[in-house]
Amino acid sequence: MNRAMASYLRRRVGTQILVLLLVITALMQVLELLDVTTDVLKRDQGFIGIVYYGLLRLPAELVMALPPAVLLGTLMALANMARNLEIATMRTAGLSMMRLLGYLLPLAAVLAVAQFVLSDHVLPPAENGLKEWWSASAPADDTPTKRWAHTSGGTVSMESTSPDGRRLIDVRLYVRDDRGLIQSRLTATEAQWDGQVWRFKGVNEFVYGDRRVERIQVAERAWDTNLRPEDVLRLDVARPNLSTAMLAEVIAGTRTGTQPHRYYQSVLYRSYAAPLAIFVMLLLALPTAVSLPRGTGGGSRMAMALILGLGFLLCDGIVAALGLAARWPPLVIALAAPALFAAIGLLQLRASERL
Repeated sequence: MNRAMASYLRRRVGTQILVLLLVITALMQVLELLDVTTDVLKRDQGFIGIVYYGLLRLPAELVMALPPAVLLGTLMALANMARNLEIATMRTAGLSMMRLLGYLLPLAAVLAVAQFVLSDHVLPPAENGLKEWWSASAPADDTPTKRWAHTSGGTVSMESTSPDGRRLIDVRLYVRDDRGLIQSRLTATEAQWDGQVWRFKGVNEFVYGDRRVERIQVAERAWDTNLRPEDVLRLDVARPNLSTAMLAEVIAGTRTGTQPHRYYQSVLYRSYAAPLAIFVMLLLALPTAVSLPRGTGGGSRMAMALILGLGFLLCDGIVAALGLAARWPPLVIALAAPALFAAIGLLQLRASERL
């Protein structure tokens, strides 16, 4: 009996969440494609280019749409079941609100794992692929943007790059000593990635000593640094989507980053805490289950769940922005909003037990 009831609840709620996820994602796709269709057509990509752009943007939109879909899907499913007196029948049979939460936790866990896999393993390569394709299809009259990077091998600038980030054009490298003074300045016509290290070509280097300046000219030289081709593609992206492995490498210094280390530490913790949003949204929506068809509190409970759900998303973003500016501990930035709204959801759930 309990197993059948749990399976039925998960199927009803899960189906509604999936439908809402598809609807929200489709709406986001349409709005974004309406905005970029002209740019895609200017690049002579045609209808295939529009479809390809939409596919590469799909992981980011799914990750963004999943928490609201969980909130709205759970609300709609439980409200329909309450309207048909299904929840009332289950509660008469001894189903408590905490047990209802327990029945739906496996569904939330599956959705949380799916969100983490999408954001950690699918989204970063999709974003890089979009960036590479967008650069490769740029019109010929587009002016390349000069890029800078702080690497383990010094501060480097490049006038332009190849679409895949494996070739840097007109490179300048500045190396500082322990006192922060310029130790050498190197220029190269290009740098080519050979799969392991960069190779400068047409090297012209000035080494600044205490009393004299030495000039070195060579045809080719290897450059050992933590800058990689995929990092080059992200240099002009203010806050790129990185996997947890990439974030750990940036923090350890084996991968180049464009932000302070505290930023990457906070993003790493937030990456692990992001799936908690699924459980929070589920908690906030559960009190809707106690609504009765002729009762007056059903609409107010749905409105309260919507307000709290949107408030959670807003609070999470505000805490992240303020926490980085105020130098809060990364763990506090990641867990403050989920912990606060999970506590609110549990209090609401306990209160609904008495109804």
